[in-house]
Amino acid sequence: MRVPFRVLSVLLGAVVLATACASEPTATERPVEITANTHRSPTTCSDGFIPHDLEHTTSGPGNTASTFDGTGAGVGVADLDADGDFDIVLANLSETSSVLENTGDLTFVRHELERGRFRGVSLIDATSDGAVDIILTTGIGPPVLFANAANGDLGGFERTRLEGVRAATYSMAWTDLGGDGDLDLVTGSYNAELTLLRNSPILGEDTGVVLHEWNGSGYDVTRLSDTAQALALITSDIDGDHRPDILVGNDLATPDMTWLQTDDGFEAHAPFTTSSYSTMSFDAADIDNDGRNELFSTDMKPAVPDDRYREVDEDMAAAPVVDDIQTPENVLNDFGDEGFFNMAAGQSIATTGWSWSGLFGDLDNDGLQDLYVTNGMRSDQLFDFLPEARLVEENQAFQNRNGTLELMPSWGLGDTLGGRGMAQADLDGDGDLDIVLNNLDGPSRLFENQLCGNAVTVSLVWPDSNNHDALGSTITAAGSGIEMTREITSSRGYLSSGPPVAHFGTGDLSSLDITVTWPDGTISTVNAVEPNTHLTITQ
Repeated sequence: MRVPFRVLSVLLGAVVLATACASEPTATERPVEITANTHRSPTTCSDGFIPHDLEHTTSGPGNTASTFDGTGAGVGVADLDADGDFDIVLANLSETSSVLENTGDLTFVRHELERGRFRGVSLIDATSDGAVDIILTTGIGPPVLFANAANGDLGGFERTRLEGVRAATYSMAWTDLGGDGDLDLVTGSYNAELTLLRNSPILGEDTGVVLHEWNGSGYDVTRLSDTAQALALITSDIDGDHRPDILVGNDLATPDMTWLQTDDGFEAHAPFTTSSYSTMSFDAADIDNDGRNELFSTDMKPAVPDDRYREVDEDMAAAPVVDDIQTPENVLNDFGDEGFFNMAAGQSIATTGWSWSGLFGDLDNDGLQDLYVTNGMRSDQLFDFLPEARLVEENQAFQNRNGTLELMPSWGLGDTLGGRGMAQADLDGDGDLDIVLNNLDGPSRLFENQLCGNAVTVSLVWPDSNNHDALGSTITAAGSGIEMTREITSSRGYLSSGPPVAHFGTGDLSSLDITVTWPDGTISTVNAVEPNTHLTITQ
């Protein structure tokens, strides 16, 4: 972050390298460098978040509001110019997408990227040159690469192609699937607005869910499914074997999909007994600190009957029922003795409205991850009886109180501008998570976190690979009998990506022991990390 960090002079604990399997002896030891910096002191502490409008508005073409335009666009956060703070990329449906350069103290300079119809955002080093590139999806063709050849000038991204990627892409996820030090891509298509043609080849043959595995000189392409309505796509370790799996969240009348990574490749699997009917977003997070991720999906159901949903209810009543596990509400799948079960049933987190991004993050730095959900919709077809055909609903924040998620309206996050894409990141360097929303037909917003509290944040660097940020790694933080787990990933929520940084609120803990499981299976351990520290671990 753009603040005068104080570099700690003491090496934090011991560094241990081992294999991922505890029963095997230590494998090849690689040198690991550790840099520890302190977070800046917060300028103001209060009981909530402060909104700041950003210089960007996502809007569809003309004055109409088609259902497809009502789905909005995503946001990405990463350090694009390598100056130590996080910049913002906001996709747009008809006007110019924006790059917001972070100049410190939550001030930003806007750079125009390109005018066009863009949806999803990923910020990763696709060209393997050590600089973070911008990748945007269009929904009707392959992802578009904006290569970072700017040398610090965020107005200098160059549009080019991802050679070998042909798939029509709405949602995407990048990670190191094979643990071999390079980045692979999974893409998902979406054409559900073409109701009668939803599974036709209207977008060509390169639709569905497509796996692109980098082989050193190009992509090996595998079509995992020839159909998809993929509003959400993430990679996460679902079965606990320290290898990323693939999860696709599909819209109306198309079941969600899961592929588990095995020694023989990716195999279709059905691990869940409940899933959302119209899945808008996914987030995988360890919310109960048991070392294993829960999976949260959003849908569109209000907490109480709402007459504004009458067209939606009629459509839902006429929609096909394709299996017996889908339910038209948010779902929180947790892993128990007999497999996954839905924790959200009967809880307030199940019915948050017409919900898009739902992300977990430790917003109050107490060691437990909280939940924030964006809401709202605009559609001439569904809401022509409402002003501007707009369904206005408040976003909802939930505080995690020892595993119970309770509404927290006092945090000031009940925005009504119609959030779609969302990212959480420490944008002012004070150790807490701020929130960025890409709203529809209103200014994008940054919510400054003034809840304060201490945290430990961890960045990874893998310079001798083509996976510089070590995507696909798992980081755990343990102290006083508590163990917290985070994954380093590129895709979260709805069409969005956050920075490759693990954030651990420390609450009352005096120190944390950090363990990194790298994509190649090696393990690094840093002991006795004090709160208020940002740790950079280089393999």
